[in-house]
Amino acid sequence: MVSKKDVAREAGVSATSVSYYINKSGYVSAEAGKKIQAAIERLHYTPNQIARSLKIKDSKQFVFLCNEIRNPFFAQLVYQATREAYRQDYSILFSNVIDDEQYLKKICGYQVSGVFVSNNRISCEAIESVRQFGIPIVMLQDSDWESFHPDITLIHIEQKDIFGEITRHLYENGFKRLHYISGAVSSGSPDEKTKAFLAAANLDGERNVSYDITTSEQAAVYIRTSWRKIGYPDAIICTNDAVAEGVIFGLNELGIRVPKDVGVVGYDNTFQSRFYIPSISTVDFGGDMLGKMIIKMLIDKMQGKQVGNKSITPVFLARASSTRNGGKAQYK
Repeated sequence: MVSKKDVAREAGVSATSVSYYINKSGYVSAEAGKKIQAAIERLHYTPNQIARSLKIKDSKQFVFLCNEIRNPFFAQLVYQATREAYRQDYSILFSNVIDDEQYLKKICGYQVSGVFVSNNRISCEAIESVRQFGIPIVMLQDSDWESFHPDITLIHIEQKDIFGEITRHLYENGFKRLHYISGAVSSGSPDEKTKAFLAAANLDGERNVSYDITTSEQAAVYIRTSWRKIGYPDAIICTNDAVAEGVIFGLNELGIRVPKDVGVVGYDNTFQSRFYIPSISTVDFGGDMLGKMIIKMLIDKMQGKQVGNKSITPVFLARASSTRNGGKAQYK
């Protein structure tokens, strides 16, 4: 394996100069820098990132923890974040969340540079165990702002008004019996989206919400097996676009037409939602820009800068899956 000493010998400079050049931690003249870079390329030298991270306390690697890797929203988010991280000379480790303190400690014990969490099932205690490592944390979280230590930076989606807009749209299109499919575990621990739906629709959570459904497969099976039990709603609002796709698939299997018989609304504005048949009404909160924002926030926190909480106001996109009575659907 080629070492820094080999590079120094090839370039005709000191090993210290090579170290300064690679780590950008000291002065190296332009001429010496050219010689070092040429030697690196000739010898195909690759820095030992583990040793480097131990020395400068920066592994150049962020960890993304999420609810459900199979959700297209996270694939979209990581795609954008990875592009920005690469531009900033960082990489991303993407992991499905297991709500276990020891698991999180193990992940974060590898001298990671920062952690992003998008999850409504991981406990505050588990997040606190990560924070105590001194690792910068940014969270996209459906919880009260006060629940977390001030060192944790939060990205909060304003849910209240958007669910009011969704329910008005559905009522205006002739839908009367609304049902919400929630990603929250149970009625005992509703997330912010579930609370916002119940407040906007003025409905009872026990009868008008189905819980613990986060994937297309779960949603399709649920509709196929539970349609009668949930009282034949004529509009279903879903916790994400993947669930909305599963709901439409399940309704089609039962011979129920969307939107003529039942309207469907998703959430996240994933790329696929525009091209599904019918196109899925959804909520957009700038997911295409969110990845870039997260990387910038993590790097700023690493550099000791003050990074305040961010509040995002989403936009409702009414498309074919919930538009009838001559209404106009959007296709952006």
